[in-house]
Amino acid sequence: MQIKTFQGGYDKNLCYLIFCKLTKRAAIIDPSVESLRIIEYIENQNLILEKIILTHTHYDHLSYLDDFIFHFSNLTVFGHSKPVKNDTNKYIGLSHREVITIGRHMFTILHTPGHYPDCICIWNEKKNVLFTGDTMFVGRTGRTISEGSSILDLYYSIYNILLKLPEETIIYPGHNYGFSISCSLNENRKYSKFFQCKSSSEFIIVMDNYERSRK
Repeated sequence: MQIKTFQGGYDKNLCYLIFCKLTKRAAIIDPSVESLRIIEYIENQNLILEKIILTHTHYDHLSYLDDFIFHFSNLTVFGHSKPVKNDTNKYIGLSHREVITIGRHMFTILHTPGHYPDCICIWNEKKNVLFTGDTMFVGRTGRTISEGSSILDLYYSIYNILLKLPEETIIYPGHNYGFSISCSLNENRKYSKFFQCKSSSEFIIVMDNYERSRK
């Protein structure tokens, strides 16, 4: 499995192109970055773009979706089974723990609401890779300021789903907000108070303090 990272978009957005070296089958996670250089890379590598996977339907994460649909007419768009927004007839909803493939590689969908109701993460257990969208960044979680956001849901998603995965799992977040583009779950837990909470009430305090620091 190969992962090619592209940065740009609205606010240090990260778009990932995943492909299978043997089959040349490829998928994009979050079409959030200007499409031209990604399309050029796909064509130069002779890849077959089959899928786009949306970690959630905030506009910045799907802002270039139409470009890819126009250029690759046979691709399918995947996301949570109950999307907040869906403007394409190419969309297929995925449930928690459902498995999809990219070439010969299998990925498990994890429903991780909190930042937004339709947030999902995409996990490849064999390669210890986790695409976290805006649920988890390097150094902190996503915010809960949108309509439909929930701190308690986010706490559950972080502490009962993501931090239960193997600690060596490498996260690939939706924005480059941290000390590096990616890190392991263990590193995130070790260096960030967002991932050291003993209870939901402690997590709420950490989140509130973070929001206060932004003002």
